Amino acid sequence: MRHTPRLLLHAVARIVLPVGALLVVVPSANAVTATTTFQVTATVLKACLMTTPATLAFGSYDPAAATALSGTTTFSVTCTFGTPYSLGLNAGTSAGATITTRAMTSPTAAAGNNRLSYGLFKESTHSTNWDNNTSATGYTGTGLPQTQTVYGQIPTAQYTAAAATDYADTITLTLTY
Repeated sequence: MRHTPRLLLHAVARIVLPVGALLVVVPSANAVTATTTFQVTATVLKACLMTTPATLAFGSYDPAAATALSGTTTFSVTCTFGTPYSLGLNAGTSAGATITTRAMTSPTAAAGNNRLSYGLFKESTHSTNWDNNTSATGYTGTGLPQTQTVYGQIPTAQYTAAAATDYADTITLTLTY
């Protein structure tokens, strides 16, 4: 009986060893690798978008005030990096208004006494009138929102031009790029 387990162990060792040797001896498949390259392209187009400005609300106007009444509104413009653009403000909807002398009117005031003159400017000093320039110059896109401020001002002493009532105008803002 002593010899039987040894023979069995010897026989198992012979079986296991060739299987292990077979796994080691089996050659792996020879892989062949080929490489190449290709281009990836895109064209970024000029693009801009803008937000709508809130109402420029001057509030209550007193023609006897010693200083002009001022107000502001803001909007944002986002253009692709490096894109030149312009922003123009038209004269508004009041008959006879120009970009240098805009006017609000009142449907309830008598004709001849229903115009309240005002101006729209590019800076807080009210020295550069905001015109209707649409020639794509003046601003350059950064790819990020750029906040623009419209500075409005109503001149003093408009006693006879405007009766005591509410006035309004509608301005068209044009973005050109």
